[in-house]
Amino acid sequence: MSAKSATDLHWNERAASVANDVEVNLMDIFQREIEYDYVCRYLEPGSRILEVGCGNGFSTERFRALVGHVDAFDYAENMVERAREAFGETNNRFIHDNVLDPQHLGSDYDTVVCVRVLINLQDFEQQRLAVKKMAGLTRQGGRLILAEGFTDGFDRLNELRGEVGLPALIPASINFYSSLDQFQPVLSEWYELEETFHLGAYDYLTRVMYPLVVGSENATHNTNFSERCSELARSFNPDCFEPLSRMRGLVLRRR
Repeated sequence: MSAKSATDLHWNERAASVANDVEVNLMDIFQREIEYDYVCRYLEPGSRILEVGCGNGFSTERFRALVGHVDAFDYAENMVERAREAFGETNNRFIHDNVLDPQHLGSDYDTVVCVRVLINLQDFEQQRLAVKKMAGLTRQGGRLILAEGFTDGFDRLNELRGEVGLPALIPASINFYSSLDQFQPVLSEWYELEETFHLGAYDYLTRVMYPLVVGSENATHNTNFSERCSELARSFNPDCFEPLSRMRGLVLRRR
């Protein structure tokens, strides 16, 4: 294992300091649930999957109910320990490993699931290496389900926020974001794109409409407004909102 970055240390500390399992991996719980809804559409009964960056195992519990087996790993030791204690191991294993240099994983997984992991790497070259490693773990014809943050959505949201007098959204300092245009050639080295998904309607409602209504200084996570926004976004999320999505979902097939 290589030396821990500030981001790695952040997640180890968060595993020990955040009491509620629901909020450990991502503070906006309604956004997380929509993301998981999309991912779960592509999980097949009986399949063998790899979950990259499982955190405290909250997502693993949901995924393992839909497939044959899950190998779920994280680079934060405290997260892996918490996952084992909170959710146990049934048709899954919780593993301490590193996506940049995996040592304890299997091979030829039917599906690799990677949700908001690459932004926790230090630079574009580490992100490129992670994709290469994940490709090596995916069987030919298998899938990579990638739900990742990119600069594109932040930039377009901030343009819109500026037009209505809202301050810019500032990405977390522990994260590194690439642009989608920069990243797509990396994926195309090993994968063919099958489908995409996005959270544009939810981002518009919660990152533009909501702060306009309550004031940007009063906007917070997990409010009744956010819950209603998530219900609306599930029912109405047209592609015209896609440019506003801070997260882009890519369903890719291994060549």
